[in-house]
Amino acid sequence: MMIKEMLPAHVKQVKVLLDTCFGESAWTMDALCSQLEKLDSRCTVAIEDDTVIGFLAFEQVVDEGSIVEVAVHPDCRRRGIARSLITSAINSADGLHSVFLEVRESNTPAIKLYESLGFERIAVRKGYYDRPKEDAVIMNLSFSVCNEPNL
Repeated sequence: MMIKEMLPAHVKQVKVLLDTCFGESAWTMDALCSQLEKLDSRCTVAIEDDTVIGFLAFEQVVDEGSIVEVAVHPDCRRRGIARSLITSAINSADGLHSVFLEVRESNTPAIKLYESLGFERIAVRKGYYDRPKEDAVIMNLSFSVCNEPNL
């Protein structure tokens, strides 16, 4: 498995992955292409045997990062792919002081992964997700000025 920068050639495979992982609530093709073109966004893919098996969208504005989307194909989960995507994004960012993310309250495996990386629950957004309607847990990973990220 390799972590690579997402290229336009990966878009179709990433869209299939997102549809597989998130069904009706998956990003549209337009939303995916828009994310790939944003100047403050970095999209990466996990590739195995020329197939996209993981995706991460990460945004950074000044010293604040945001994990916007993480997806790993259901057949490839519990192999450290999401962890690799997240740590790669954080470690390749410059000057981060904090990273935020939102996760479905019912997504216990993801929450456990984020907590194992040092993220802490800081708030809940009521009714944030649709299809089905669900609260989001807001999580934060903070770094001191002297402690740059190195996960």
